[in-house]
Amino acid sequence: MKQIAVIFEGEINKRLGVFNAVINRVKHLQEIADYKIDVYMFEVYDGWLMRRLRHSPKEDWRPDEIESNGIKVHVTWFRRRWGDVIMHRFFHQPPRAMLRRLHRLGWEMRGYDLVSAHDRIAGHAATFASKHLHIPCFITWHGSSIHTQPVQDDITKEMTIKQLKQVNCNFFVSQGLLDKARAEITSDFRAELLYNGASAQFQRYSDERRKELREKYGLRAEDKVVAYIGLFAPVKNVTSLPEIYQKIQQKSHQPITFWAIGNGMQLTEVQQLMKSKSINCRFFGKVTHTEVPDILNCVDLLVLPSRQEGMPLVPIEALSCGARVIASNVGGSAEAVGRDNAIDLGENFVDRFTSRAVELLKGDIVQQVPQDMNWVATAEKENRIYHQYLDSND
Repeated sequence: MKQIAVIFEGEINKRLGVFNAVINRVKHLQEIADYKIDVYMFEVYDGWLMRRLRHSPKEDWRPDEIESNGIKVHVTWFRRRWGDVIMHRFFHQPPRAMLRRLHRLGWEMRGYDLVSAHDRIAGHAATFASKHLHIPCFITWHGSSIHTQPVQDDITKEMTIKQLKQVNCNFFVSQGLLDKARAEITSDFRAELLYNGASAQFQRYSDERRKELREKYGLRAEDKVVAYIGLFAPVKNVTSLPEIYQKIQQKSHQPITFWAIGNGMQLTEVQQLMKSKSINCRFFGKVTHTEVPDILNCVDLLVLPSRQEGMPLVPIEALSCGARVIASNVGGSAEAVGRDNAIDLGENFVDRFTSRAVELLKGDIVQQVPQDMNWVATAEKENRIYHQYLDSND
């Protein structure tokens, strides 16, 4: 039996996004292929002074192992070092202490037949293992490691170029993200598309269950729910939400209920802007991953006005639950929601966005999850690619 190691950076208390994608990839690959797959996650934490400066929470619970959806995850804890922060930020040098710890993690890959990492930081451990242990290496690129970090920092860009060229194959979660990598970083690398999918709990409930949930959340039968789900941060363009909600309210001739789900640095700012525009929006804050499918089964229209994306999971999950979705045309959003429902950023963006939003709220337009965006199809393709390298190494 072939042995595969999967490495990623995550947070034990935030099991969405990349964390969710990794667990689903591993789970579905195990179901169709005879591999022994071990999952390694590292989490970076701050000491006392760094917590004060960065306003980060204290992690009192630091387990060596956790379980998610039946998948065992080995956890390594990396303390953020002052020297790394100072050398990188002020002297534009690589974070050497972090790299040394990632290289030690790379040595732990001894005995594996293949190593697969998610995004650039985990990629350091994987490429180190590949070089020194002579095993095939793959990196999956999800979003900011391509569309944001290399653009903002020359050292990061240099490291990203090296990794893209060094691995046996790069996996991208959308064609849009792959195109951006080739246009803005380097075109000299091998790549394949591996789309994300929705977890099994994201499905359209029965009409009876949906009615019960709407009553639970205080909705009337005639209410249309427009919602945003995600991080409240500049990259998500969340400060446009108050104007988007206001114009949907003005253009639509039906009762609208506005929701916003999530947390982040700009949450308070968005709340204040909503209040200044007299928008009655319910802010849920951070919700558990088990509550999200219930919420999405109450949503009529999900809005995602992001400035950057890789392949966001939430539109795939929303469509699976029967909601309609409108997004900005960035990353792989158009691949998920359809080109007509992906609005170009730029002049009059909010007007164009809200006009299409009102059309979607009428209910005449059918949206479905694209056929390739499911975990079974992804696992089958991943398995075929892995076998090309595993068979050649025998």
